[in-house]
Amino acid sequence: MSCGTAMLSDEHLAKRSKSQFQAMKNKEKISTNSSHQAMIDRIGKRITGVAQVDLPGTEWEFVVFQKSEPNAFAMPGGKVGVNSGLIELAGGNEDEVAAVIGHEIAHVAFRHSNKRMTQAMGIALGGVILNTAMRNKSSTDRLLAGGVYGAGTTVGMALPFSRSQEREADHRGLFYSAMAGYDPRAAVSFWKKMRGRKKRKMPQFLSTHPNPGNRIEFLESNMDHAYGLYVEAKNARGETPNP
Repeated sequence: MSCGTAMLSDEHLAKRSKSQFQAMKNKEKISTNSSHQAMIDRIGKRITGVAQVDLPGTEWEFVVFQKSEPNAFAMPGGKVGVNSGLIELAGGNEDEVAAVIGHEIAHVAFRHSNKRMTQAMGIALGGVILNTAMRNKSSTDRLLAGGVYGAGTTVGMALPFSRSQEREADHRGLFYSAMAGYDPRAAVSFWKKMRGRKKRKMPQFLSTHPNPGNRIEFLESNMDHAYGLYVEAKNARGETPNP
């Protein structure tokens, strides 16, 4: 069951996200690596084809930004950004990149940005994080204006909600990528790479994201089902699944 309630207009958020994404493209350096962009477009087309039952009529756009930080994000209305550093960390492994894109598209399907902003507004109105919001005004403005998922700051209220959303996106994203014909086991290999690059570990209760080890354990607990969906998808495509 999805966590939280979305109260803001999806149409309004999609419009604002489109504007924010365009501003981001104007400001940030876009990758000139045509093979990276072709990969992202290819993965995006296949996964959104699976996800369209949850997101009918969405106008998807995928852009690779020339940034070293291995990150990706999705915005309401189907605007998806992938950093070149994420593709490089994956070693160009298409299954691993698909695992991340499936996760980000799942955030959109669950309307997590909408719910996150609704909650953030409620917390701010209650005065719980008023001082924090003032100190991080630019982050809060980006959250409210653009709808990019993230930006949790409060222990005990906002962060556990974010972790619940991450768990939802991990679960559905795993199945999205599998049903699109991408090996779901790549989600585990990718997060092992992410775990390996983290020099300092943060306790899970202070993080907006699950501990990488816990995340891997959760993904593995759902892998039998996901792998079965992957095999069915590959057979349907007339392709041979990885053993």
